[in-house]
Amino acid sequence: MNLPIHPSPHAQRGLSLVELMVAMTISLIGMIVIFQVFEVSEGIKRTTTSGGDAQQNGVIALYSMERDVRNAGMGFNDVAQAGCNIIGYDNQRVPKDFPIAPAKLMLVPVRIVPGPDTRTPDTLVVMYGSQTHSASATTLNAAMLVSTDPVRVKSTYGFRPGDLILLSETQGTGKNCSIVEVTSILDDQLRHEDLTSYELTPGGARVASRFNKPTGLGITYGMAPVTNVYNLGNLYDTGGMTLPVHTTWTISNNALTTLSAFVVSPPSTIADNIVHMRALYGLDDGNNNNTVTYSTVFNAGDGLVDRWVDGNTVPDWRYVIAVRLVVVARSAQPEIPAAGRGAPCDTTAAEPTWSGNAWTGAPWLFNTRLDLSTPADTPTNNWQCYRYKTFETTVPVRNWIWKAS
Repeated sequence: MNLPIHPSPHAQRGLSLVELMVAMTISLIGMIVIFQVFEVSEGIKRTTTSGGDAQQNGVIALYSMERDVRNAGMGFNDVAQAGCNIIGYDNQRVPKDFPIAPAKLMLVPVRIVPGPDTRTPDTLVVMYGSQTHSASATTLNAAMLVSTDPVRVKSTYGFRPGDLILLSETQGTGKNCSIVEVTSILDDQLRHEDLTSYELTPGGARVASRFNKPTGLGITYGMAPVTNVYNLGNLYDTGGMTLPVHTTWTISNNALTTLSAFVVSPPSTIADNIVHMRALYGLDDGNNNNTVTYSTVFNAGDGLVDRWVDGNTVPDWRYVIAVRLVVVARSAQPEIPAAGRGAPCDTTAAEPTWSGNAWTGAPWLFNTRLDLSTPADTPTNNWQCYRYKTFETTVPVRNWIWKAS
Protein backbone atom coordinates (compact mmCIF):
# COMPACT_ATOMS: atom_id res chain seq x y z
CA MET A 1 0.00 0.00 0.00
CA ASN A 2 1.40 3.34 -1.06
CA LEU A 3 1.11 6.19 1.42
CA PRO A 4 0.65 9.80 0.11
CA ILE A 5 3.72 11.95 0.17
CA HIS A 6 3.26 15.31 1.94
CA PRO A 7 5.85 18.09 1.36
CA SER A 8 7.70 19.29 4.34
CA PRO A 9 6.21 22.46 5.76
CA HIS A 10 9.73 23.94 5.91
CA ALA A 11 10.12 23.72 2.10
CA GLN A 12 7.26 26.18 1.59
CA ARG A 13 8.75 28.94 3.70
CA GLY A 14 10.12 32.20 2.01
CA LEU A 15 11.84 35.30 3.39
CA SER A 16 9.97 36.94 6.15
CA LEU A 17 9.40 40.70 6.16
CA VAL A 18 11.92 41.08 8.99
CA GLU A 19 14.61 39.24 7.04
CA LEU A 20 13.88 41.33 3.94
CA MET A 21 14.17 44.60 5.90
CA VAL A 22 17.46 43.49 7.48
CA ALA A 23 18.91 42.62 4.06
CA MET A 24 17.81 45.97 2.62
CA THR A 25 19.30 47.83 5.57
CA ILE A 26 22.62 46.07 5.18
CA SER A 27 22.60 46.80 1.42
CA LEU A 28 21.81 50.48 1.96
CA ILE A 29 24.58 50.82 4.52
CA GLY A 30 26.98 49.23 2.06
CA MET A 31 25.86 51.59 -0.72
CA ILE A 32 26.31 54.61 1.52
CA VAL A 33 29.84 53.51 2.41
CA ILE A 34 30.64 52.88 -1.27
CA PHE A 35 29.35 56.29 -2.33
CA GLN A 36 31.19 58.04 0.50
CA VAL A 37 34.42 56.36 -0.56
CA PHE A 38 33.68 57.23 -4.19
CA GLU A 39 32.99 60.87 -3.31
CA VAL A 40 36.29 61.20 -1.45
CA SER A 41 38.15 59.41 -4.23
CA GLU A 42 36.49 61.52 -6.92
CA GLY A 43 37.32 64.70 -5.00
CA ILE A 44 40.98 63.71 -4.76
CA LYS A 45 40.99 62.78 -8.45
CA ARG A 46 39.33 66.09 -9.41
CA THR A 47 41.80 68.09 -7.36
CA THR A 48 44.79 66.23 -8.79
CA THR A 49 43.53 66.45 -12.37
CA SER A 50 42.58 70.11 -12.08
CA GLY A 51 45.97 70.94 -10.59
CA GLY A 52 47.70 69.11 -13.44
CA ASP A 53 45.55 70.87 -16.04
CA ALA A 54 46.26 74.27 -14.49
CA GLN A 55 49.98 73.48 -14.47
CA GLN A 56 49.91 72.44 -18.12
CA ASN A 57 47.79 75.38 -19.29
CA GLY A 58 49.91 77.90 -17.42
CA VAL A 59 53.17 76.51 -18.81
CA ILE A 60 51.82 76.52 -22.37
CA ALA A 61 50.48 80.05 -22.01
CA LEU A 62 53.68 81.51 -20.61
CA TYR A 63 55.96 79.62 -23.01
CA SER A 64 53.96 80.77 -26.03
CA MET A 65 54.03 84.41 -24.96
CA GLU A 66 57.71 84.26 -24.03
CA ARG A 67 58.63 82.82 -27.42
CA ASP A 68 56.75 85.63 -29.19
CA VAL A 69 58.36 88.37 -27.09
CA ARG A 70 61.86 86.98 -27.73
CA ASN A 71 61.27 87.53 -31.46
CA ALA A 72 59.78 91.01 -30.99
CA GLY A 73 61.38 93.77 -33.05
CA MET A 74 62.97 91.51 -35.63
CA GLY A 75 63.27 93.26 -38.99
CA PHE A 76 62.81 96.85 -37.77
CA ASN A 77 65.18 97.18 -34.85
CA ASP A 78 66.33 100.72 -35.70
CA VAL A 79 65.17 102.03 -32.35
CA ALA A 80 65.29 105.69 -33.39
CA GLN A 81 62.40 104.95 -35.76
CA ALA A 82 60.21 103.34 -33.11
CA GLY A 83 56.87 104.62 -31.92
CA CYS A 84 55.16 105.83 -35.10
CA ASN A 85 51.52 104.95 -35.74
CA ILE A 86 51.11 102.55 -38.66
CA ILE A 87 48.28 103.04 -41.13
CA GLY A 88 47.23 100.32 -43.53
CA TYR A 89 44.67 98.95 -45.93
CA ASP A 90 43.50 95.36 -46.33
CA ASN A 91 40.83 94.43 -48.86
CA GLN A 92 39.97 91.32 -46.82
CA ARG A 93 38.86 93.39 -43.82
CA VAL A 94 35.64 95.21 -43.02
CA PRO A 95 36.29 98.12 -42.97
CA LYS A 96 39.31 97.94 -45.24
CA ASP A 97 41.28 100.82 -43.68
CA PHE A 98 42.89 99.91 -40.37
CA PRO A 99 43.45 100.34 -37.51
CA ILE A 100 40.12 101.69 -36.35
CA ALA A 101 40.36 104.20 -33.47
CA PRO A 102 40.89 103.83 -30.58
CA ALA A 103 42.91 100.74 -31.59
CA LYS A 104 46.54 101.40 -32.51
CA LEU A 105 49.07 99.70 -34.74
CA MET A 106 52.49 100.98 -33.69
CA LEU A 107 56.06 100.40 -34.85
CA VAL A 108 57.25 98.97 -31.54
CA PRO A 109 58.42 95.46 -30.63
CA VAL A 110 56.01 94.94 -27.75
CA ARG A 111 53.22 97.07 -26.34
CA ILE A 112 51.27 96.65 -23.12
CA VAL A 113 47.63 97.73 -23.19
CA PRO A 114 46.59 98.06 -19.54
CA GLY A 115 43.29 96.75 -18.25
CA PRO A 116 40.90 99.49 -17.08
CA ASP A 117 40.60 98.13 -13.53
CA THR A 118 42.07 95.62 -11.09
CA ARG A 119 39.94 92.76 -12.41
CA THR A 120 40.64 93.23 -16.12
CA PRO A 121 43.80 91.57 -17.47
CA ASP A 122 46.37 93.47 -19.50
CA THR A 123 46.71 92.90 -23.24
CA LEU A 124 50.07 92.28 -24.90
CA VAL A 125 50.79 93.25 -28.52
CA VAL A 126 53.91 91.80 -30.19
CA MET A 127 55.27 92.70 -33.63
CA TYR A 128 58.19 91.39 -35.68
CA GLY A 129 59.24 90.59 -39.21
CA SER A 130 60.18 87.16 -40.54
CA GLN A 131 62.29 88.05 -43.56
CA THR A 132 65.18 85.60 -43.94
CA HIS A 133 67.37 87.55 -46.39
CA SER A 134 67.93 90.88 -44.66
CA ALA A 135 67.04 92.41 -41.32
CA SER A 136 68.39 95.88 -42.05
CA ALA A 137 66.44 98.74 -43.57
CA THR A 138 67.16 100.42 -46.87
CA THR A 139 66.33 104.04 -47.66
CA LEU A 140 64.59 105.87 -50.47
CA ASN A 141 66.49 106.56 -53.66
CA ALA A 142 63.95 109.16 -54.82
CA ALA A 143 61.07 111.02 -53.22
CA MET A 144 57.49 109.97 -53.82
CA LEU A 145 55.65 112.79 -55.61
CA VAL A 146 52.23 111.17 -55.24
CA SER A 147 51.15 108.32 -53.00
CA THR A 148 50.70 105.91 -55.92
CA ASP A 149 54.38 106.26 -56.97
CA PRO A 150 56.59 103.18 -56.65
CA VAL A 151 58.86 103.02 -53.63
CA ARG A 152 62.31 103.64 -55.12
CA VAL A 153 65.05 102.31 -52.85
CA LYS A 154 68.84 102.30 -52.80
CA SER A 155 68.94 98.51 -52.68
CA THR A 156 66.35 95.92 -53.63
CA TYR A 157 68.37 93.06 -52.12
CA GLY A 158 66.10 90.64 -50.26
CA PHE A 159 62.89 92.10 -51.68
CA ARG A 160 60.51 90.05 -53.81
CA PRO A 161 56.86 90.09 -54.88
CA GLY A 162 54.55 89.25 -52.01
CA ASP A 163 56.67 91.02 -49.39
CA LEU A 164 55.02 93.35 -46.90
CA ILE A 165 57.13 96.48 -46.53
CA LEU A 166 56.94 99.29 -44.01
CA LEU A 167 57.88 102.92 -44.64
CA SER A 168 58.96 105.00 -41.67
CA GLU A 169 60.18 108.59 -41.74
CA THR A 170 62.68 109.80 -39.15
CA GLN A 171 60.85 110.45 -35.91
CA GLY A 172 60.06 113.99 -34.87
CA THR A 173 58.07 114.82 -38.00
CA GLY A 174 54.85 113.27 -36.65
CA LYS A 175 54.24 111.46 -39.93
CA ASN A 176 52.52 108.07 -39.81
CA CYS A 177 54.21 104.89 -41.00
CA SER A 178 52.64 102.88 -43.83
CA ILE A 179 52.58 99.24 -44.86
CA VAL A 180 52.20 98.14 -48.51
CA GLU A 181 52.54 94.92 -50.48
CA VAL A 182 55.21 94.57 -53.17
CA THR A 183 53.64 93.37 -56.43
CA SER A 184 56.71 93.63 -58.71
CA ILE A 185 60.29 94.91 -58.76
CA LEU A 186 61.80 96.89 -61.63
CA ASP A 187 65.31 98.32 -61.28
CA ASP A 188 65.16 100.32 -58.02
CA GLN A 189 61.37 100.34 -57.84
CA LEU A 190 59.22 98.41 -55.38
CA ARG A 191 55.82 98.61 -57.00
CA HIS A 192 52.64 98.37 -54.95
CA GLU A 193 49.71 98.31 -57.36
CA ASP A 194 46.18 97.24 -56.52
CA LEU A 195 46.00 94.12 -58.70
CA THR A 196 43.56 91.25 -59.00
CA SER A 197 46.49 89.00 -59.99
CA TYR A 198 50.29 89.20 -60.00
CA GLU A 199 53.14 86.66 -60.19
CA LEU A 200 55.08 85.73 -57.08
CA THR A 201 57.84 84.29 -59.28
CA PRO A 202 58.25 84.46 -63.07
CA GLY A 203 55.77 81.97 -64.48
CA GLY A 204 54.86 80.82 -60.97
CA ALA A 205 51.85 81.13 -58.70
CA ARG A 206 49.64 84.18 -59.00
CA VAL A 207 47.87 85.99 -56.16
CA ALA A 208 45.73 89.07 -55.69
CA SER A 209 47.18 91.99 -53.73
CA ARG A 210 45.63 92.59 -50.30
CA PHE A 211 47.39 95.54 -48.72
CA ASN A 212 47.49 98.08 -51.60
CA LYS A 213 44.82 100.77 -51.64
CA PRO A 214 43.51 101.62 -55.14
CA THR A 215 44.07 105.34 -54.51
CA GLY A 216 47.58 104.85 -53.08
CA LEU A 217 49.01 105.29 -49.59
CA GLY A 218 47.33 108.61 -48.97
CA ILE A 219 50.69 109.89 -47.77
CA THR A 220 54.05 110.51 -49.46
CA TYR A 221 57.61 109.99 -48.25
CA GLY A 222 60.81 111.77 -49.21
CA MET A 223 64.56 111.63 -48.75
CA ALA A 224 64.91 114.48 -46.27
CA PRO A 225 64.17 113.66 -43.55
CA VAL A 226 65.31 110.10 -44.19
CA THR A 227 62.67 107.43 -44.88
CA ASN A 228 63.55 103.87 -43.94
CA VAL A 229 62.03 100.92 -45.79
CA TYR A 230 61.75 97.67 -43.81
CA ASN A 231 60.98 94.25 -45.24
CA LEU A 232 58.69 92.49 -42.77
CA GLY A 233 58.47 89.22 -44.68
CA ASN A 234 56.48 87.47 -47.37
CA LEU A 235 52.74 86.98 -47.15
CA TYR A 236 52.52 83.95 -49.42
CA ASP A 237 55.46 81.63 -48.75
CA THR A 238 54.50 77.98 -48.34
CA GLY A 239 54.08 77.14 -44.67
CA GLY A 240 54.02 80.80 -43.63
CA MET A 241 57.58 80.70 -42.27
CA THR A 242 58.28 84.28 -43.43
CA LEU A 243 54.85 85.68 -42.59
CA PRO A 244 55.02 89.07 -40.81
CA VAL A 245 53.77 88.85 -37.25
CA HIS A 246 51.56 91.25 -35.34
CA THR A 247 49.92 89.31 -32.52
CA THR A 248 47.52 90.55 -29.86
CA TRP A 249 47.54 88.37 -26.74
CA THR A 250 44.45 88.73 -24.60
CA ILE A 251 42.31 86.80 -22.14
CA SER A 252 38.74 86.18 -23.29
CA ASN A 253 36.19 83.90 -21.64
CA ASN A 254 38.84 82.52 -19.29
CA ALA A 255 41.19 81.52 -22.11
CA LEU A 256 44.40 82.99 -23.52
CA THR A 257 43.78 83.91 -27.17
CA THR A 258 45.75 85.45 -30.03
CA LEU A 259 44.64 87.59 -32.95
CA SER A 260 46.86 88.33 -35.95
CA ALA A 261 46.75 91.62 -37.85
CA PHE A 262 48.08 90.04 -41.04
CA VAL A 263 45.97 86.85 -41.11
CA VAL A 264 42.21 87.00 -41.60
CA SER A 265 40.92 84.52 -39.03
CA PRO A 266 39.01 84.50 -35.74
CA PRO A 267 40.99 84.58 -32.47
CA SER A 268 42.89 81.37 -31.71
CA THR A 269 42.75 79.80 -28.26
CA ILE A 270 46.23 79.00 -26.92
CA ALA A 271 45.37 77.77 -23.41
CA ASP A 272 42.14 77.31 -21.47
CA ASN A 273 41.42 78.38 -17.90
CA ILE A 274 43.79 81.35 -17.92
CA VAL A 275 42.04 84.01 -15.86
CA HIS A 276 44.50 86.87 -15.38
CA MET A 277 47.55 88.45 -16.95
CA ARG A 278 49.78 91.40 -16.09
CA ALA A 279 52.84 92.80 -17.88
CA LEU A 280 55.55 95.36 -17.17
CA TYR A 281 58.21 97.11 -19.24
CA GLY A 282 61.82 96.81 -18.11
CA LEU A 283 63.56 100.10 -18.93
CA ASP A 284 67.30 100.74 -19.18
CA ASP A 285 66.93 104.52 -19.03
CA GLY A 286 69.06 105.31 -15.97
CA ASN A 287 66.08 106.21 -13.75
CA ASN A 288 65.51 104.59 -10.38
CA ASN A 289 61.96 104.22 -9.07
CA ASN A 290 62.87 101.67 -6.38
CA THR A 291 61.43 98.71 -8.29
CA VAL A 292 64.87 97.18 -8.91
CA THR A 293 66.54 95.93 -5.75
CA TYR A 294 69.44 93.92 -7.18
CA SER A 295 71.42 96.91 -8.46
CA THR A 296 72.70 100.16 -7.03
CA VAL A 297 74.03 101.58 -10.29
CA PHE A 298 71.56 103.12 -12.72
CA ASN A 299 73.07 104.09 -16.05
CA ALA A 300 71.13 104.46 -19.28
CA GLY A 301 72.06 102.01 -21.98
CA ASP A 302 74.25 99.70 -19.87
CA GLY A 303 72.11 96.63 -20.59
CA LEU A 304 70.62 96.40 -17.09
CA VAL A 305 67.00 97.08 -16.17
CA ASP A 306 66.87 100.24 -14.06
CA ARG A 307 63.15 100.28 -13.36
CA TRP A 308 59.88 98.47 -14.05
CA VAL A 309 56.83 100.39 -15.25
CA ASP A 310 53.35 99.27 -16.20
CA GLY A 311 51.34 99.85 -19.35
CA ASN A 312 50.07 103.20 -18.10
CA THR A 313 53.55 104.58 -18.84
CA VAL A 314 54.44 105.30 -22.46
CA PRO A 315 58.15 104.54 -22.40
CA ASP A 316 60.99 105.91 -24.44
CA TRP A 317 61.06 102.94 -26.79
CA ARG A 318 64.83 103.12 -27.12
CA TYR A 319 65.21 101.84 -23.57
CA VAL A 320 62.73 98.94 -23.51
CA ILE A 321 64.95 95.88 -23.02
CA ALA A 322 62.71 93.43 -21.16
CA VAL A 323 59.13 92.51 -20.36
CA ARG A 324 57.95 90.92 -17.12
CA LEU A 325 54.91 88.66 -17.51
CA VAL A 326 52.59 86.81 -15.16
CA VAL A 327 49.64 84.59 -16.05
CA VAL A 328 47.23 82.96 -13.62
CA ALA A 329 45.86 79.50 -14.44
CA ARG A 330 42.73 78.19 -12.74
CA SER A 331 41.48 74.67 -12.10
CA ALA A 332 38.78 73.63 -14.53
CA GLN A 333 36.25 72.56 -11.87
CA PRO A 334 35.32 74.24 -8.57
CA GLU A 335 36.10 72.41 -5.34
CA ILE A 336 33.43 71.41 -2.82
CA PRO A 337 33.71 73.53 0.37
CA ALA A 338 35.05 71.76 3.44
CA ALA A 339 31.70 72.27 5.18
CA GLY A 340 29.83 70.65 2.29
CA ARG A 341 27.84 71.76 -0.71
CA GLY A 342 26.16 75.13 -0.31
CA ALA A 343 28.66 76.37 2.26
CA PRO A 344 30.91 79.37 1.52
CA CYS A 345 33.81 78.56 -0.78
CA ASP A 346 37.12 78.13 1.04
CA THR A 347 39.42 76.38 -1.46
CA THR A 348 41.52 79.54 -2.01
CA ALA A 349 41.61 81.92 0.92
CA ALA A 350 43.55 84.77 -0.74
CA GLU A 351 44.46 85.81 -4.26
CA PRO A 352 47.87 84.69 -5.56
CA THR A 353 50.73 87.20 -5.61
CA TRP A 354 53.47 88.22 -8.02
CA SER A 355 56.49 90.49 -7.98
CA GLY A 356 54.89 93.37 -9.91
CA ASN A 357 52.22 95.88 -9.02
CA ALA A 358 48.57 94.93 -8.77
CA TRP A 359 47.18 97.28 -11.38
CA THR A 360 48.10 100.14 -13.69
CA GLY A 361 48.57 103.29 -11.67
CA ALA A 362 48.48 101.48 -8.32
CA PRO A 363 51.30 101.97 -5.80
CA TRP A 364 54.15 99.53 -6.28
CA LEU A 365 54.22 96.85 -3.62
CA PHE A 366 56.30 93.74 -4.00
CA ASN A 367 54.39 90.45 -3.77
CA THR A 368 51.12 92.19 -4.58
CA ARG A 369 47.90 90.27 -5.01
CA LEU A 370 46.09 89.75 -8.31
CA ASP A 371 42.37 90.51 -8.24
CA LEU A 372 40.58 87.37 -9.48
CA SER A 373 37.03 88.42 -8.73
CA THR A 374 34.43 89.62 -11.22
CA PRO A 375 31.45 91.88 -10.51
CA ALA A 376 29.11 88.86 -10.51
CA ASP A 377 31.40 86.87 -8.22
CA THR A 378 32.05 89.59 -5.64
CA PRO A 379 28.98 89.02 -3.42
CA THR A 380 29.52 85.24 -3.19
CA ASN A 381 33.31 85.02 -3.50
CA ASN A 382 32.80 82.39 -6.19
CA TRP A 383 36.46 82.76 -7.23
CA GLN A 384 37.46 81.14 -3.90
CA CYS A 385 35.97 77.81 -5.08
CA TYR A 386 38.90 77.26 -7.47
CA ARG A 387 42.60 76.51 -7.19
CA TYR A 388 45.14 78.79 -8.90
CA LYS A 389 48.74 78.70 -10.07
CA THR A 390 50.77 81.73 -11.12
CA PHE A 391 53.50 81.58 -13.76
CA GLU A 392 55.90 84.50 -13.95
CA THR A 393 58.98 85.25 -16.05
CA THR A 394 61.15 88.06 -17.35
CA VAL A 395 61.79 88.05 -21.10
CA PRO A 396 64.62 90.04 -22.74
CA VAL A 397 63.59 91.90 -25.88
CA ARG A 398 66.80 90.75 -27.53
CA ASN A 399 66.29 92.32 -30.96
CA TRP A 400 65.93 95.69 -29.27
CA ILE A 401 69.00 95.04 -27.15
CA TRP A 402 70.94 94.14 -30.33
CA LYS A 403 69.63 97.34 -31.90
CA ALA A 404 70.94 98.34 -35.33
CA SER A 405 73.91 100.67 -35.27
